[in-house]
Amino acid sequence: MTSQRGIFDKLPGQEVPVGKALAALSEMWDAQAGEGAAPSEFRASRMTLVLHLGFDCTEDEANDVFESVLDFSRRYPCRVIVLCAHPDSWESDAGMACKIYSQCYIGPSRQDMSCCEALVLGYTLKSREYLENQVSNFVEADLPVYYLPFRFDSPERLSDYQYFFKESKRILLDTSKERFLLDQVDIPDRAKVHDLASARLLPVRQCIGQFLSAFPVEAIASDLDEVILTSGAEFKAEGRALLSWIGEAMNACFERPGVKTREAGFSQHTVDTDCATPRLVFTYANNNSFECVLDFEKSEAYIEASFGGEKQSVTAAVSMLDLQSALSEGLFFG
Repeated sequence: MTSQRGIFDKLPGQEVPVGKALAALSEMWDAQAGEGAAPSEFRASRMTLVLHLGFDCTEDEANDVFESVLDFSRRYPCRVIVLCAHPDSWESDAGMACKIYSQCYIGPSRQDMSCCEALVLGYTLKSREYLENQVSNFVEADLPVYYLPFRFDSPERLSDYQYFFKESKRILLDTSKERFLLDQVDIPDRAKVHDLASARLLPVRQCIGQFLSAFPVEAIASDLDEVILTSGAEFKAEGRALLSWIGEAMNACFERPGVKTREAGFSQHTVDTDCATPRLVFTYANNNSFECVLDFEKSEAYIEASFGGEKQSVTAAVSMLDLQSALSEGLFFG
């Protein structure tokens, strides 16, 4: 690597030769044991999580997502492999560089201890052809691999990493952080892909679903004209995911007996003000109505609706999941 290795130099860890990384990681755990306490007892990994940082990722973002992944591994023990390419490195003859990192969390008792480990692999674009072979040596044997690419600069560059698409059990992408849509990436099995923009909306979906569950399906779906979502640009990816969820639910409703179906439209509008509060509206050909305003600054959702009777309203606590919780939702429940 060159002397300016970017994010690789900023991430924590002890630099070691790539070929000796796993042995050095084992020695690190042995050195940490001390006083007869063996951290290895608390290292029962369930998976390997590959965090792949793209060229659009800043140093601050890299540190934030790295910390979130470590927090995730505290609840779901795993080996974390972080990949970071050095941009403008086609002419470099340097090989790969590696850091090892380990950390233990101690709860109220010794039984509450959990440990995590990470291998940070820096590579030049010239050494990129050896990346998959090296990662295959780092993954935990016989355990599932999950892949989290983050802040890539183009769908074409991400599409070049077919090895991870094929070998991973699930692929997580955060469309709110990328410049492209999921369908622009060449992924052979799209059933593996889960969008973190959708995962972080779990509390919002639960809130809306709980409110609507009090009304008959026929009243909610019949004579529906349009579903309109208006928000600032910062909610665009989440808004797209929310409309998709509502569309799937409504299509299921339209197939129910007794529902008077119409050609309902779904539209998303972005206003110039970035901090615009997301507003979801159902319009009907009859006198029914539904409106949901998501005020994330106040952590509140205000919902008002009328389905064949008097208007009913509720104000509920709601917020989007943080990255750690969104990872759990996307990997295991999405």
